[in-house]
Amino acid sequence: MEFQKPRLPPKAPRSTLKPSNVVTHDLDFYVHPNLVPDQDPCKGRLLRATGPIREGTVLLVDIPYAIVPSVTSNEPLICSNLSCSRRVPQNGRAVRCEHACLKDVVWCNVACRATDKSRHNFECSWLKKHAEALRQKEGEYNFATVWHVVRLLATWNAELHSGNVLAQQRHPWEAHFLRGWKAVDMCCAYLDSWPEVQITHWKRLVHEYLSDATVLPPLLSAEQMLLLLCKEETNTFGLYPRATGSQPVNDNAAPRGESYGMALYPRAAQFNHSCLPNVTHKPDGQARMVYTAARDITKGEECMITYFDLTTHKDLLSRQNHTQEQFQFKCTCERCLKEEAEENIESMDSLPFGF
Repeated sequence: MEFQKPRLPPKAPRSTLKPSNVVTHDLDFYVHPNLVPDQDPCKGRLLRATGPIREGTVLLVDIPYAIVPSVTSNEPLICSNLSCSRRVPQNGRAVRCEHACLKDVVWCNVACRATDKSRHNFECSWLKKHAEALRQKEGEYNFATVWHVVRLLATWNAELHSGNVLAQQRHPWEAHFLRGWKAVDMCCAYLDSWPEVQITHWKRLVHEYLSDATVLPPLLSAEQMLLLLCKEETNTFGLYPRATGSQPVNDNAAPRGESYGMALYPRAAQFNHSCLPNVTHKPDGQARMVYTAARDITKGEECMITYFDLTTHKDLLSRQNHTQEQFQFKCTCERCLKEEAEENIESMDSLPFGF
């Protein structure tokens, strides 16, 4: 798999938003004032527009709670300092762990490494003991998944010991969008939706790699760890050099490129999927995920993204199979229902009526 250098989109523009319409925000999070969480009896959590939103408007910008690079070539990695998360070339300038825990752990410079010391100390011994064996035995995908879970725990551990009080609200949006580990904890696991064989596999990974108290502080029980792993699998976003969901669904649409990492954006995990999305998403140069209106959105409309590359899965059957296999649900979005109805009509027309 080859990586491509991403084209960095503009940051959430303050100047293009009228001051009266801007919700006070910080470097961690931005949300448009017309975007709010809602509940549906069938879908559960979702995000809805409470007023009209113009095409091209930045709706939400979220930082990752944890991030891991995709390692399949000599392309740039990702700075392990979560507040930086810039791409780092694998050359002599990349700063590595003093304990040589894993070659994929890099920082931009010694300052980033020093800033990240508390978080990285949590994962360092675990990586040194388990990383290479896990990767060789379980494969790259399972290694990245388990490492991502460890990094989620590492960020939580750093949060617990940072002395920062997150309980007190500082911005109006915090009434609807939680901070820190609370936002991760709110993510859905959908444990009952996964096949038993998959759950059994994850239980083994938890037992073999996430229950070693000699290198991993026991923040969670085995049952809680399994739920966290399910949440990671269900809510993680891939990082791609081009936007997901921005291209028209036709034969000339450009794919989003190869993944260079994956991350959990717990507040953005409230976006539901549609094969006809009205919101696109793309990471900026520091792995902040930027969600933008793909078209004009009307008041009361649900804001939805696509969970996969629509240029890869174009027809109804391919999309339905992909959502079922990868996300454990049958897509019933507007596009799928329309195409399914059209196929049913064509099937009825082919029946030998009137003979």
